[in-house]
Amino acid sequence: MPKTTPEINLPESMNLMEASQLDELMNQLKENVAKNPKDLRSLLMLGNGYFMRGKISTAIKVFEKAISVNPNLPYAYYYLGVSHYRRMQLNEAKKALKKVIDLSPNMLMAYYWLGMSYWHLGKYNKSRQAFETLLEQNSDSPMAHYHAALACIEEQCYHCALNHLESLLKIGENDSRLYLHLGNVYFRLNRIPEAINAYKKGLELSPNNNKILEALSYLTDVQEP
Repeated sequence: MPKTTPEINLPESMNLMEASQLDELMNQLKENVAKNPKDLRSLLMLGNGYFMRGKISTAIKVFEKAISVNPNLPYAYYYLGVSHYRRMQLNEAKKALKKVIDLSPNMLMAYYWLGMSYWHLGKYNKSRQAFETLLEQNSDSPMAHYHAALACIEEQCYHCALNHLESLLKIGENDSRLYLHLGNVYFRLNRIPEAINAYKKGLELSPNNNKILEALSYLTDVQEP
């Protein structure tokens, strides 16, 4: 975070506000901006309020206004990038999020949304790189390991996918989707007994999961003499 703008941060309490409280706050923020169009804190909070209300186009305009006031403000680019992602404007999201990383490499969620943007653009190698860069700074991030694994699977890099999926197990994740992907990867690596075991663990968590049932049935048939 540049030393020139350390005070720019948004209160987490905005996400906990009742609708009437948020209305009152946004009215106050609009007054603040009308009096001082360069009030960065009010601009960012106002943009976030519009985002929370689902008024993404308006939020984007407000974040762009904040950037015009200070073009070196990581938070403005971050919220702008996430807003573009919300509208699936992926190239715009990518551009804004890369700017965040240039300005503030420690804003880890920027790597996550950049990875997701690359994922939806079909650029799986770059998607994986973004998630793995996040993991260099936070090795226990479940969402980064999970999406990195999916990107590896799309690239048919199954050992890479296995590393991320096994890391999820080590940090205590226990989800049927995890075991489905783990079973599929073991199958691709021709480690059939381990695939069957993974599918069985998945069924313990989700007994009616059709994808796991079908995969397990297929492997059980293959294993029969």
